[in-house]
Amino acid sequence: MHIALLGTGNMGRAIIQGLLDADPSVSLTVYDILPQACGRLPERVLVKPPQEWFSGKESPDAVILAVKPADIGTAAASLYAVFKKSPSAPLIISIAAGVNIASLRECTGNEVRICRVMPNTPAKVGHAMSAYACSETCSDGDRLLVNKVFSACGRAVEVPEKLLHAVTGLSGSGPAYVFLFIEALIEGGVTAGLPYAVARECAVQTVLGAAMMVQQSDEHTGAFKAAVMSPGGTTAAGLRALEEGAFKHAVINAVTSATERSIQLGS
Repeated sequence: MHIALLGTGNMGRAIIQGLLDADPSVSLTVYDILPQACGRLPERVLVKPPQEWFSGKESPDAVILAVKPADIGTAAASLYAVFKKSPSAPLIISIAAGVNIASLRECTGNEVRICRVMPNTPAKVGHAMSAYACSETCSDGDRLLVNKVFSACGRAVEVPEKLLHAVTGLSGSGPAYVFLFIEALIEGGVTAGLPYAVARECAVQTVLGAAMMVQQSDEHTGAFKAAVMSPGGTTAAGLRALEEGAFKHAVINAVTSATERSIQLGS
């Protein structure tokens, strides 16, 4: 598998490291308009401009556009200008939030195979949640390739493109909601009398452990909650306080508000 990346920022580097860790045989070629952005990459990563990507015998199977949404149009158009005469056109994978396949098509040809992916920042530690949507020109092999690439950084699931806005509101923005929750748990622990370091360790491990319990079971989250909550106990008192603060409503509103904003940015 030969993958090329245009852009080596935080997400680009996370994808690179994930692929190297998951597949020792993967071939990686990258380029960034900022030379310093390609510094300190693993030795196995080849750095060369896109003009040279399709001149040899081994053209990339896919090109990941890991650039900012504002730059995606220029990047896609310049890349298409390079490979449109190549006998083996690559699958184009965009991770630019809010930029739909139709917009990417305006920068390339209608025959180009395009996949949109919405990853999230836990890709940096190999635990991303990525959702992807493929154009009608993509093959089953293209879908398998996308799944393989992003499963190397965590988990990946295919969804209709229209649902990527909701994915953006949930897992795309979700890490920030979780960070805020952890921050609140820590501050609550400190307020209750714990040293900061102890409160932080307790909060982080509690969130991690609870998430793993849910991940490893098909039980409804309500069943897990009930198992912790004894009648008239401490957990019941804590949950009552959360509901008095409309905790669940606030989280639901955060996801739907972020989803609506994604739709606005993509229109």
